[in-house]
Amino acid sequence: MAVFKVNPLTSGLSGKLGNDLVFRQSHGRTILSTAPQRTGEDSNAQELHKDKFKKAIQFAKVQMSIPEIKEEYKKSAKEKGMYSAYNLAVADYFHAPEIGDLISKDYHGEVGDKIEIIAFDDFKVEHVEIEIYHNDGSLVEKGLASKNGSDFEWEYAATVANTEFSGDKIVVKAFDYPGNETDKEFVLG
Repeated sequence: MAVFKVNPLTSGLSGKLGNDLVFRQSHGRTILSTAPQRTGEDSNAQELHKDKFKKAIQFAKVQMSIPEIKEEYKKSAKEKGMYSAYNLAVADYFHAPEIGDLISKDYHGEVGDKIEIIAFDDFKVEHVEIEIYHNDGSLVEKGLASKNGSDFEWEYAATVANTEFSGDKIVVKAFDYPGNETDKEFVLG
């Protein structure tokens, strides 16, 4: 790959030259590389990936058309050292949020008891849901956690009394802006 920083002959060139060379522009520079070669028909996995990439591009275009969201992506991209808000939005589509830890030391089965959750994403976690189940699988309660100080700290306040909570299961679901979901289960001690 050749990079032309200042060259009046190649400045602004983009596109394919013959069957072997491709010119493209990136941040004020002209880049020359070999043209990609097709090796036959795409596999099912490649077709699925291409379809997902098309959806990621569509998602990014929609996000960039909403000034407030575009500004948030722009700010986050700058903090991460990425070139553009658009690229971050495309990447965000491909990456589901992660759930770190659940802190339940303040949960004693009483209404108002707090459960803390650590959940993060390459851009932002949009919301976090909590479900609490008894040992027999019956639902005790579910609801939304709220942000607790930072973009990755969340807190849920119990809304149902649950005196027999030992061994109960907490299911945490974290969602990002593209709608990717991550679930993680914890058992109450």
